[in-house]
Amino acid sequence: METDQTPAPHDAQGTGTPPAPAADPAHGADSAHDAEPVADPAPDAAWQAIAEPAAMTLPDFAAIAPTDLRAAGQRAVAQQAEAIAAIVAAEAPATFHNTTLQIELARYPALRLAALVRLYSSALATPEAEPVYAQLDAELHAAELDVLLSPELFARLEAVSLVDLLPEDRRHHELMVADFVHAGARLDEESRQAAATISAELSSLETEFGQVLLAETNDSALHVPPEDAQALAGLSPVELGAAAQRAADRGVPGWVLGLQSTSQQSALCELTDTRTRQALMTASLSRGSRGNDNDTRVIVSDITALRAALAGLMGYRTYAGYAIDEQLAGDPEDASALLTRLLAPAQEQLAAELAAIREDLGIKRIEQADLAHLLRAYGEREFGIDVAAAAKYFEFDRVLGDGVLYAASQLYGLEFRPSDQRGWHPDVRVIEALENGRPLGLICLDPYARDSKRGGAWMDQLVPGAWYTGEHPIVTLTLNLPKPAPGEPTLLAPDSVRTLFHEFGHVLHGLFADSTYPSRAGTSVPRDYVEFPSQLNEMWMFHPQVLPNYAVHVETGEGIPDEIVDRLTLAQAFGQGFATVEYLAAALLDLGWHSLESGEQVDAVLSFESEVLAASGFDPLVPPRYRSPYFAHVFSHGYAAGYYSYLWSEVLAAHAEEWFAANGGLDHEAGQRFRKALLAPGYSVDLEAAVEDFFGAQPGIAPLLRRRGLPVPDEEEGPAPAADRAQAPGPEAVFGDAAALPSDVDEAEAGGTADARAERERPEAAVVDGGADQPDGAGGRATATEAQP
Repeated sequence: METDQTPAPHDAQGTGTPPAPAADPAHGADSAHDAEPVADPAPDAAWQAIAEPAAMTLPDFAAIAPTDLRAAGQRAVAQQAEAIAAIVAAEAPATFHNTTLQIELARYPALRLAALVRLYSSALATPEAEPVYAQLDAELHAAELDVLLSPELFARLEAVSLVDLLPEDRRHHELMVADFVHAGARLDEESRQAAATISAELSSLETEFGQVLLAETNDSALHVPPEDAQALAGLSPVELGAAAQRAADRGVPGWVLGLQSTSQQSALCELTDTRTRQALMTASLSRGSRGNDNDTRVIVSDITALRAALAGLMGYRTYAGYAIDEQLAGDPEDASALLTRLLAPAQEQLAAELAAIREDLGIKRIEQADLAHLLRAYGEREFGIDVAAAAKYFEFDRVLGDGVLYAASQLYGLEFRPSDQRGWHPDVRVIEALENGRPLGLICLDPYARDSKRGGAWMDQLVPGAWYTGEHPIVTLTLNLPKPAPGEPTLLAPDSVRTLFHEFGHVLHGLFADSTYPSRAGTSVPRDYVEFPSQLNEMWMFHPQVLPNYAVHVETGEGIPDEIVDRLTLAQAFGQGFATVEYLAAALLDLGWHSLESGEQVDAVLSFESEVLAASGFDPLVPPRYRSPYFAHVFSHGYAAGYYSYLWSEVLAAHAEEWFAANGGLDHEAGQRFRKALLAPGYSVDLEAAVEDFFGAQPGIAPLLRRRGLPVPDEEEGPAPAADRAQAPGPEAVFGDAAALPSDVDEAEAGGTADARAERERPEAAVVDGGADQPDGAGGRATATEAQP
């Protein structure tokens, strides 16, 4: 998800006032290019949603079938090709405005459509529609490669002069050139063709992996017939009701325990029957490797071999080197080093947790399927916590309205109100976000699990709002909570509360985007930064200024006692060794797969996995959070060689958490300073420099270790974030004259964004809801964000 924000650029020829944009962002090429227009068929809902959207209005989902998306995709691809051809054919010397900006606008309809396709394929998947989604994804990917690998277009892009460009425009241009180079634009013709072929095949395989895994996950669900009701002892009435409903939906008697995306399953903590736990764990760990039609091992083998070959073409030894070169980490050695630095403290904590369990139970051997259950049971006994009873303090609507939204309103001054617009499913809730009474964006919340939805939780941007397009962001927030029986409340376990706060951090990042162009804004940042705002937002879950506002018993109306909060905190900290080790195992497994060199291919997928984990000293008792055959993050969802990014981002989040603690906690002034410096810019600034400017130094890992309750080695200790507000640089230190300051700061004092944007011209068709002074936008570099690792 990428987007930019820029003051008014000067024409490369030094005229001072930029020309009017040569194309409407919804319609590609300017008539001045004298290109033959694409014939417009009768209007349809899918095309109108991406090319002719009304302000802050959702698509008419009821009128958009998968085949409509395909037709809209063909129009978007044709229009993009026409616009690019016009840019290449232009006789005038290349400038930022007639080349860089026109490329941005030419790609915009396809970018919008890709977001709509992601929504349909992840939340409305059906066997009949999946081939349509796969074909459309392939066509959009091929069209994007046609742009990035066009030698004529790249030559014109490189000819753009950077003289007189303002900082954001210059950065936008340089990042666009880097995107072309990363795709292979500087390769010779033969290598470009090879790169295009590999990239297209990878796109197809990644789509196939996601579709096959969804089918396999549904097929692997554990069916418990009515006569085996005792096998489900320990599950709460809500969990039993959800399992019964899942069985009814499938037309089978009894109960069905669906699988979550991770190796560990939340039901393992609750189930008291050892055989049921073993059956559920086996179902989880064997996904994608059962030798059936949904076996993903061949896909994993082919994907990793092709990625290694692509990296070799690009001049990199491994795909990890190729992928991480664009991230904050810079190279796989630094990413691996961070993981390794955390491994020893995590394993030390895990050993202490296992020793405590063995001593408490008087046992020597712990089975893999029992570990999560024993950790939970020990925590409940040791700290006096009944998780099912505690969940009665976390009713979903109160957690959302009086917790998540309340924290955002206090910290950032936002308002939220329900919208009567309809989403893509009856469960979807549409929420309007406002600031100072003015629209900021829309949030579409899809909370409940269903068979047509892939597992996990994520945020995405349906509309990447930006100043130039004049659009407000529309973001989606997707969860997979068990749906209760009609009339029953949705009660959340503490982990689900954390996930909701986490995902809303992504939502805020998207809503706060303050950029000019829709390819660098909001969550359009490197993977190892995009999880920073979301992980930081978790801090408000148990914060004393937030928790009492939402943690109210669903039956009695009483607030959660401090004693229960203290016990929950201790109980959650107790399992951090286990949680950190399973994450590190998956992150190092990801890097292991992407350390293959060109020409290497691994056929024995599970053997390779075992070798990688053994080499790092992992105990087989704790499986990686994701095993290779169902590691959707890296084989389908864009986190290839990037799963380490959760930890990299958490280093920043932990430091920021201590900064907030030192600067007033849930304090509006602190929130605005943080928002303007580290959320609003998107990728329109150098984020590494922005972090260092804001905090005064690059964060170390000591705050992260403290956050996870892990031992902090002496060599990792560092100074805590300063409490002195005067020493914490404001946004002007990051943006200079282009700063977008909090609403209570006079823009005349800043002399920045408002004046700079006033010099710009923007296509009238793009201006919605008040023109140049409207609120922020958002974009899409990271495409979609996953939930916690």
